[in-house]
Amino acid sequence: MKKILIVGGGSAGWITASYLIAVLNAQGRQSVSVSVVESPTVGRIGVGEATVPSIRQTLSRIGIDELAFMKGADATFKNAIRFDNWRHPESPGFYHPFDRRASDLSDGVAADWVASARNVTWADSVSALAPLSKEGYAPKALDWPSYGSSFPYAYHMDAEKFADQLATHSTARGVQHIRDDVVDVAFGDDGNVSAVRLKSGSLIAADLFIDCSGFASVLIEKALGVGWVDFSPWLLCDRAVAMRVPYDVYYPGRIKPFTTSKALSSGWVWDIGLSDRRGRGYVYSSAFIDDDAAEAELRAEEGEHCDRLDVRRLRFRVGRRQKFWSKNVISIGLSSGFIEPLESTALYTVEFAVSALCDYFPHGEGDLEVVRRKYNAVNEALFDEILDFINLHYCLSQRADTAFWREATKRERMTETIAARLALWRRKPPSHLDFDKPLQLFSQQSYEYILYGMNFKGNDTAPLRQAPVVISKQVQKIVAASRQKFPKHEEWLARKLDAPNYSN
Repeated sequence: MKKILIVGGGSAGWITASYLIAVLNAQGRQSVSVSVVESPTVGRIGVGEATVPSIRQTLSRIGIDELAFMKGADATFKNAIRFDNWRHPESPGFYHPFDRRASDLSDGVAADWVASARNVTWADSVSALAPLSKEGYAPKALDWPSYGSSFPYAYHMDAEKFADQLATHSTARGVQHIRDDVVDVAFGDDGNVSAVRLKSGSLIAADLFIDCSGFASVLIEKALGVGWVDFSPWLLCDRAVAMRVPYDVYYPGRIKPFTTSKALSSGWVWDIGLSDRRGRGYVYSSAFIDDDAAEAELRAEEGEHCDRLDVRRLRFRVGRRQKFWSKNVISIGLSSGFIEPLESTALYTVEFAVSALCDYFPHGEGDLEVVRRKYNAVNEALFDEILDFINLHYCLSQRADTAFWREATKRERMTETIAARLALWRRKPPSHLDFDKPLQLFSQQSYEYILYGMNFKGNDTAPLRQAPVVISKQVQKIVAASRQKFPKHEEWLARKLDAPNYSN
């Protein structure tokens, strides 16, 4: 049996521990023992309040019931992301929903929409979740099973309560939870980490070490010296200021089943509704606004009711590790990399990393270089893909009203992949052939939602027929049927989770 030691708790550490125990020790196997060393003095970052649909499969594999998870983490549904003011100040918002275009839509639908009068938004013309989200519907009926739906959906959650829930779940299944600080690292003659020394004096040995220590990067960087690939030439934001707005302080009228991202002077602000509060946060560039001014802008955006609410300030660097698995240490979570949470990818990178680790897990002895190399390659590809997709949002903006937006939209701030794709898509609509990597988090359809939500012109030489957009009959049918079956978001939460129905 291999001994695994995870340094650091939080969402990353406890997702990793829960997943490893569930998958590697499934069906009566005892392949691994897992321990988590979590500092009692270092606070959690608490990022990852929004997720992508893969989280449902992850939670199911871990073995947590959906209702139990949602109650424990104050979770709500997420069907989409809405982007406001990204194209221009005061420009209409657009949606990036999770569902894909209906089967009755031909491959030429994008070209037809580009040449049309655009009287209907792209998302409304091809997606059922976009209008349903706008109207405030839950993505499933009251009597549907755990994680079951005809739509892909994700969640908003309290990341700290989620980590506590996973800790309880995994320790009940054999994970050892050690509350202590790592103060030193011991090495073997082969250069591998042999043990970590704790503040209490204990020496904890293991075969495999997983660094979930967040930005501190205790093992992968401080002990092994693995370098960093900097993404700041393409993503300017390096700070965030966040607050929690309880509904008994201010309730905005509904709990939206989507994340909102609104562009501000020097970045963008998120709005995430949980069952008992909203999370607000401003992601910004310190080169264009100082911390106090950013906090003032966030408070002004939220309103006078937040004047006495505390805020939390975060500093981050965007990028990834040069290697995610070095020697016998694997970095997962913030220690492995970070990209601003514009498309809610932070927890997905953890899900992907631990799933890949299970696939490449070194059950036997011998040279591990071949699996390390492949593990590093797939994680590198994921971070680079997320970089490109986030970069796309800035590159398509036509804002020039502040120094930040004038800088963020310059050609030299565009990744080469995005520059090449945009050049191609000015000649033809996107197709699956334009994506050459097999592990795509963001598909052709995701790119289309951002491109056409930002009013990308496409082929400037194509004839503009200006014909009205006709919404797919299948989309119309799905929307009409869903309105009959699905309750409003607040009603689902109240009836299934016994959450307060603030809309009453």
